[in-house]
Amino acid sequence: MIADFSKREKEVFNFLQQIPSDKHYVVVGGYAVTSYGFPRFSVDIDITIPEQELPFFKNLIHENGFIFTKANNDLSYSGCFERYEKNLVSIDLLVNGITSRQTGYCYPFQYIYNNSHIKETSGWDSSNKVKTRIAQKEMLIALKIHSMRMADKRDIIMLCYEEPNIKKIVDHLKKSPKEKIIEHLNELATLLNGSTLKNSLKGVYSINDKLYTNAIQNCQRTLNNIIDTLF
Repeated sequence: MIADFSKREKEVFNFLQQIPSDKHYVVVGGYAVTSYGFPRFSVDIDITIPEQELPFFKNLIHENGFIFTKANNDLSYSGCFERYEKNLVSIDLLVNGITSRQTGYCYPFQYIYNNSHIKETSGWDSSNKVKTRIAQKEMLIALKIHSMRMADKRDIIMLCYEEPNIKKIVDHLKKSPKEKIIEHLNELATLLNGSTLKNSLKGVYSINDKLYTNAIQNCQRTLNNIIDTLF
């Protein structure tokens, strides 16, 4: 099973390595989160691109043997996106930006691009590494506050292991639907105080008790600071 996963993960890194540095794109999914310190099992690539880059990316996707499939109903994104799959590996192209299905709020591509940088990310297999354009930590946290699925909650916690810049997160959220953002922040706060989180988080990220405690404490402080500053 691990060998099979490693093989699929290599497909992810093979694809990312083929993207030329002059292309406009930003990686925003699990491999973006992984770049900030803690790998997790994932063979899904989420990339936002401007419409003019769509022909290049579609061609690269087809050259790598991926085929177009219908969008999944449980995607956290709305707006214009295309999904491609190959051997349980998927690529989601989020065209012209990211619109949250949960809040209806849209971050245009250029905004996300302006809040991204070139950064190394690695896989569960540490031999899989690539430097690629990744959304900054605070941008990722804001995106995940909008969607706030269980996977997003876990990712936010781990992204807070080293405390993020609160002002940047607040700047990303200040034009968002206030009631929805409050609801999502309260959901995460409730989870932090619950009894089911520990096994879930440790299982996905394979962290020890010390790392778990530090991440939870920093996430709680981050939530409190966001709420105090934003509202």
